[in-house]
Amino acid sequence: MKRREFLKNTVVLANAASFGALTYGAQQPSVPCPVTLLPMPDYGRDMEKEIAAIMTADGLALKGKKVLLKPNFVEAHPERPINTHIAVIAGAAHACLRLGATEVIVGEASGHRRDPWFSVLNPSLRRILDKKVMCVDLNHGDAVSVTNAGRRTGLPVFYVAKPVANADILISMPKMKTHHWMAVTLCLKNLFGILPGVYYGWPKNLLHFRGIDNSILDLARTIKVHYSIIDGIGGMEGDGPIMGKAKPVGALVLSPFPLAADATAARLMGFDPQLVPYLAMAGRFLPGLKQQDVVLRGEKPGRFAAQF
Repeated sequence: MKRREFLKNTVVLANAASFGALTYGAQQPSVPCPVTLLPMPDYGRDMEKEIAAIMTADGLALKGKKVLLKPNFVEAHPERPINTHIAVIAGAAHACLRLGATEVIVGEASGHRRDPWFSVLNPSLRRILDKKVMCVDLNHGDAVSVTNAGRRTGLPVFYVAKPVANADILISMPKMKTHHWMAVTLCLKNLFGILPGVYYGWPKNLLHFRGIDNSILDLARTIKVHYSIIDGIGGMEGDGPIMGKAKPVGALVLSPFPLAADATAARLMGFDPQLVPYLAMAGRFLPGLKQQDVVLRGEKPGRFAAQF
């Protein structure tokens, strides 16, 4: 879509933003949602085999598949705990290769840096990845029009980065951290980074204009996340998503159900996910919000409980 058409649609649809007040239907029926808490005291351990084993136990079939890993990599700051750690990204990427994926891409459309050297193309990540793994800046390049299955933003379509649209498997890999507007930013919020900045601006201005919570919910309803890995080895508390302080938790949270992963992570952080508005609303169309629907595997959550 040309820039002129994009801006025209933005203006025409501005009045439709009021539809963001619409709610979804009845609460999602109970579905058993496995969530694994993998203890990981620091980033020095090789995670490949353990992540691969948990993926296999969860029934994630990757043989012959094209996989896109979507970490949270807003900007390269080695001294600040704002990104999914490169060791976690590498562990997941190599686990996918181990399980037979024919293509593994690490992709991010950072909302803070236009120069991808400060994000997913940073050499700190590239040098620890197998040469078979590609790193792709999703902010630039082709996009694919996908019909918006939600109705809160009033946007008829989302323009999704082509590598994401072409992937067979999408794995969301956020950092466990707080957000100054949304309370927590985890798997569902991480989907902002599949939308190119050349369409949506920096920091995804159109999505902010339509409401961050509305945009999260529409994306969650539109985009299938096949697996989630939350980096809670070292989390971040305070003025997130980029100005907070380190908060150690010592675990990875893994699940085929993104809302179950987010709700579990929120509880570890000391928050009730049913009191986080966008998570509570997502529970009307995604399973895993209620604690009784989460089937915990691995370590007991009390070991990792933290007050963010």
